[in-house]
Amino acid sequence: MSSRKRFWKNVTLGEQDGLFRPELDGRPIRLPKGEVLAVASRALGQAIVAEWSRIPEEESFTPEQLPLTRIAGTMIERIRPDLIEAREALLRHGLDDGLCYRKEKPDSTVERIFEWLAKEGIQPSVTDGLMPITQSGDYITGLERLLTRQNEAELAVLGVLTQSFGSLLLALALVSGAISKEDAVSVANADERKQLLVWGRDDELFRVMTTREQDTTEALTFLGFAREG
Repeated sequence: MSSRKRFWKNVTLGEQDGLFRPELDGRPIRLPKGEVLAVASRALGQAIVAEWSRIPEEESFTPEQLPLTRIAGTMIERIRPDLIEAREALLRHGLDDGLCYRKEKPDSTVERIFEWLAKEGIQPSVTDGLMPITQSGDYITGLERLLTRQNEAELAVLGVLTQSFGSLLLALALVSGAISKEDAVSVANADERKQLLVWGRDDELFRVMTTREQDTTEALTFLGFAREG
């Protein structure tokens, strides 16, 4: 992405209408569609202030250096206006979820995820083949119910994780606390690890795995601050 140079001296946290907004030299930050960057959590607002403050004076920066801002922007401009559509978009991923395609016996983490899903009333069909699975109506209803419980910050994080993992079910298990970050990344990186065992060192595979772990860390950091209030 194109870079910009730091043009502000001070970053502070303002408050208006119950929302906390980082300000550059007293001015609010505008997102790509024109919305003001403002969040409901003071802790998240402070973390975003710290993120902008870390940009060295007079130096160029890119959006990659502002991960909390990026996720907040998605939440504000894409999710907040229509939570129903955001949930439906995630649901579509869950109808053909990567976790439901088993090439071999699942490991203990995957088994724990399916046990947790069963407690939530969600029992997905799985296959060891390549043909697409058609999930039951009960599965869809259960997944809809679980997504309805997710607030705007959780939906934003689920969007990041689902894209990174290729699995909504894996993302939901992580956001809900059923598994750890390390377990989630291990499951998500399973295919790349197998390829490395077969083909040896591959810089592109390492890049994919490293990026996935970074995306996960950034998403969970965002969620942690958002939940602090």
